[in-house]
Amino acid sequence: MVVPREETSPAVDSLHFMARALTLSVVAPDRTVFEGQVTSLVAPGVEGYLGVMAGHEPTIAALATGIVEATDTANQREHIAIGGGFMEVSGESAIILAEDARRAREIDLAEEQALLESARKALRGEESSMTSEQAQKEIDRAMTRIKAARLS
Repeated sequence: MVVPREETSPAVDSLHFMARALTLSVVAPDRTVFEGQVTSLVAPGVEGYLGVMAGHEPTIAALATGIVEATDTANQREHIAIGGGFMEVSGESAIILAEDARRAREIDLAEEQALLESARKALRGEESSMTSEQAQKEIDRAMTRIKAARLS
């Protein structure tokens, strides 16, 4: 006698799903900004945002200025503003080497708004030690940090 196998729907199967964790390290030139276990992360790639979970295929990607969003094992989100860099994903870890990185909760909004205004003045041609290229880069970074700070 053959007993038919009981089928379950994907919705029921997902109730039994336990997200695996991967180790995320975000490193800036001067310090390690974040290191911990996360269940997922989304990073700003130069060709669009990249989503990563444990078991992801090994990858190396160039990153643009933007916000990294990591979800920890307690389902809490961490936002980190980065100023470009690279990400390597291998096995159960992801490493982000960023040109500049700050956790959202560490960002001083008043300081970032002052930097933004200074860069805007330089871009308008007012007296500044910044070139227009440096000013545009600083505007992008300051706006990203302000956005990240508002998310925290």
